[in-house]
Amino acid sequence: MATKRGGGRSYVTGLAAGLLLAGTGTGHAQTGVSALPTGTAHVIEWDLTSMQLDGNPGAMVVDTRGEDHNRVWFITRFGDPVLETVPSNVITPQRVYRFDPAMSLYKALARWSSWDLRPDIVGGGISRIRPSHDRRFVFARTTSFVQRIDTQNCTTANYQTTCERIVYSYPDEEPVSSVVAQNSDIAVDDTNRIFTTGVSPTPPFDAGYVQLLNPNAPSYAGADGRRKITAKRWPAPGAGLCVANGSATICNSGIDIHPSKQYLVYYTEPNANNIVELNVNISQPSSTNPNERRWNLGALGASPTDPTAPEVFQPRSLKIDRRGKVWVNTGSGHLVSLDPATSKMTKHTLPDGVTADPWGIAPDDDVIGYTAANTNKVGMLFPKFQPMFVPPVKSFVPPQDFPVIVNPESAARTDGTAPADAKVVAADTAPCNGTCVEAKVDTVLFTTNPGAAPSLSPLGITPNMSKAQGTFFYTVGLTGDAANPSVAKRLGFARLPNKERIKFARDDDDADDGFDRTKDARWHNSEPGDSDADGVPDQYDTNTTTDNMTIADPVVVPVGASNDYPMATSATTLALIASVTPDIATATIAVDVYNSLGALVGTSGPIVGAGVATVPTPGAGDYKIRVRNLGTASVTPTPTIVVREPLIQQ
Repeated sequence: MATKRGGGRSYVTGLAAGLLLAGTGTGHAQTGVSALPTGTAHVIEWDLTSMQLDGNPGAMVVDTRGEDHNRVWFITRFGDPVLETVPSNVITPQRVYRFDPAMSLYKALARWSSWDLRPDIVGGGISRIRPSHDRRFVFARTTSFVQRIDTQNCTTANYQTTCERIVYSYPDEEPVSSVVAQNSDIAVDDTNRIFTTGVSPTPPFDAGYVQLLNPNAPSYAGADGRRKITAKRWPAPGAGLCVANGSATICNSGIDIHPSKQYLVYYTEPNANNIVELNVNISQPSSTNPNERRWNLGALGASPTDPTAPEVFQPRSLKIDRRGKVWVNTGSGHLVSLDPATSKMTKHTLPDGVTADPWGIAPDDDVIGYTAANTNKVGMLFPKFQPMFVPPVKSFVPPQDFPVIVNPESAARTDGTAPADAKVVAADTAPCNGTCVEAKVDTVLFTTNPGAAPSLSPLGITPNMSKAQGTFFYTVGLTGDAANPSVAKRLGFARLPNKERIKFARDDDDADDGFDRTKDARWHNSEPGDSDADGVPDQYDTNTTTDNMTIADPVVVPVGASNDYPMATSATTLALIASVTPDIATATIAVDVYNSLGALVGTSGPIVGAGVATVPTPGAGDYKIRVRNLGTASVTPTPTIVVREPLIQQ
């Protein structure tokens, strides 16, 4: 690790891969899980042009709601170490990036735009990013500030485009005197309210806090002459710090917002080993009207059925999937889920355990993407588990008003392009209370650019919602080898082989991502009955339409009864297909389709065995698939519902 000193402060530059990540291990030993035979995965990577002075791409926007599709947002961790000269006391600007590869990734140059941030005292892995729901604004949390870029409020003069940048800073954290004082993730709701966590030198927030900052709040002139707005803070002991070897160290306390109940904010307390739910709508909480619930990860350790279970500790990043389930990664080398509605939790030990140093986590319906920064892997989990009920501890903490300084500025925008390199890398499949599939991005078996240095330390990760499940964008922290690493200016895309049945499969007829598969036979993935390995079986998958599929959960249907399954279509839907297979081949069933008015628009009629009902060009609306049991014994049918759309042009 290289450091520089200037102005009496020590700060990080260069190759600080291990510093300012999500956290550091505590020395707990954990045995790795033996992997099954090695396979392959294909990746596509882009190196940004040398004109960009910053490097080390870090956090990505995790797209759990399908808002970005084939677009990527990320933030760099460091400025250019070459330009940092003593006695400087700030690093050169970090930047936020919007990255747009071709729809068929390898076919054309990727385009990107970047906006510089106000230089801060320390860069590194504590920097986080989140765009607004409409993607106009980009919000970043750096060491000392929250910064907002307005990507549409821009002017051009002398061939330089600048856009509005608002910097929000805190009186109790200016100037920064301690790196440990500011550590946070960032979340933004659909009205652009900003949520962060952190630690302040000033009580009562010196043990941690959660903050709500509304940029639309009226500003006022403070006694010091600076413009301010009033934010709200809740003390949150344990947020923003981790413990390693008995001492406090730097890590991010993850934070995210429930997708449909945006008054519920979830965050991690790494130092206290908790996942916390905060209800920000309760303005006057009390013991009879609590506004917090805490679930402790210690309950996921030893159990009556598994007394040797490894300890689960140090929750880090936190993301919520589109159905409201919370996922976190941990310093102990686990992925953990929480269903707040039932208080049921699961744990999944990564194949490399604590050695993996998990950094990013990205839920995508059936699978959970993650990065293992220390073992150079991009992976995904197919969870299979027996959930454990963990009772929450309820408590209350009143919010406190807090002044935030508002500084209007401008941010330089830079635009460019980047060519793609194609690689085939080694991949492993291993049990992990489910199945973990991991691509070793540093173990290259084939590449179109043999001169490119290997990728090390993958960090941020997000699903590519315009392609099949099992496809992820990721950032690369370092390149080279362990002995001679260099700060990267690289991000990538990985298509991991799907080794389990997918319930919410997204059709992907561009499974080779624009590359010529004949150049290496290992490029193309296929599975039995699924030639493009996108989770949609060949019997439903055509190459002239987009066929998205849902496998509903089987439910017991008694004699003479029925069960309904909802499904939505769009104005462009070409067909709605409902295929139902009962668990008893001789069962008599009927499959009916009703529109939103309750009219029957399709039926299989009574049939022995599997039944299929098809509705051509149904139009946009909410439909109901009804399965009726017409036999003499209870049956457990499994519906497969296909919504057929026009082909997405690549």
